[in-house]
Amino acid sequence: MSINQDSYRNLGMDVPEAFAAMRVDRYLGTRFLFLSRTEWNRRLRKGEVLVNERPVKASFRLKEGDRVCYFCPVEKEPPVNTNIRIISEDEGVLAIYKPPNLPMHEGGAYRKNTFYEVLRDRLGPDCAAVHRLDRETSGIVLCARDPELRNALSAGLRERVFEKTYLAIVHGVPEQEEWSVDAPLGDALETSFRVKQWVRPDGAESLTTFRCLESRKGRSLLQVSPKTGRTHQIRVHGSWSGFPLVGDKKYYPDESIYLEYLENGFTDRVRSACYTERLCLHATAMRYQHPVHGRVSEVHSPIPDDMKAIWDSFL
Repeated sequence: MSINQDSYRNLGMDVPEAFAAMRVDRYLGTRFLFLSRTEWNRRLRKGEVLVNERPVKASFRLKEGDRVCYFCPVEKEPPVNTNIRIISEDEGVLAIYKPPNLPMHEGGAYRKNTFYEVLRDRLGPDCAAVHRLDRETSGIVLCARDPELRNALSAGLRERVFEKTYLAIVHGVPEQEEWSVDAPLGDALETSFRVKQWVRPDGAESLTTFRCLESRKGRSLLQVSPKTGRTHQIRVHGSWSGFPLVGDKKYYPDESIYLEYLENGFTDRVRSACYTERLCLHATAMRYQHPVHGRVSEVHSPIPDDMKAIWDSFL
């Protein structure tokens, strides 16, 4: 069977030895969480999942080295918010506003509906981001007009020359105005789903400072400064210290909330726990040394209207 490569996407690398003999429906449902198990079974029934370029049933047993792909033409990708905009530009360095619900790069259900592709379409193929924000996080993304400039900025990021500040709305009211979380992060060891970070003693060094700006009706608006750049660092440190972010399904203390969200979407139970589907995290300020003229530059992005409306709903 010949397949149209533009309409199908590979699901990860070839099946590793550890998953040999596993049913394909279980393999999909436990490893590729961007679709629910119900939806994967529907795709299998429709013949939209291929193993070695052939449609298979849900009960099909995989072998090591099998290649799994699924039908995913561009027009079937989930809709995203493409309203990026230039906040400032300084000799080839751009601060771009990324809205929530826009993934940075290809992955999961997203192929073309990404920040990377929108940026290329609007500013040219050489323009690229220097760092990342989570799909659900809004705010400043620093970008460069050419690869040489991007490499120089990336070096500054690795050397921690950058200072980033976020705004977060969290569940709970802290007793102190300011505090720090110095807790190493790594892959979660005890979790009901794949791809989750958590505090573990053998993890990577991770430090985050928090400052409470205001509290209302059991929620708080925090100013957050990550001193390291680990995956999901603010979300994990917030949840671990007792202040999960409003709208964060993955790091809500009860994991059944995220599992229900994956399976059934934003149900009343998920809403009752997380309050809103919008992750309330915004990259509001960045301070960096410009690699061309050497001066320290600052850029700011105030709290966006949708996140402000959520905060105002607690008045």
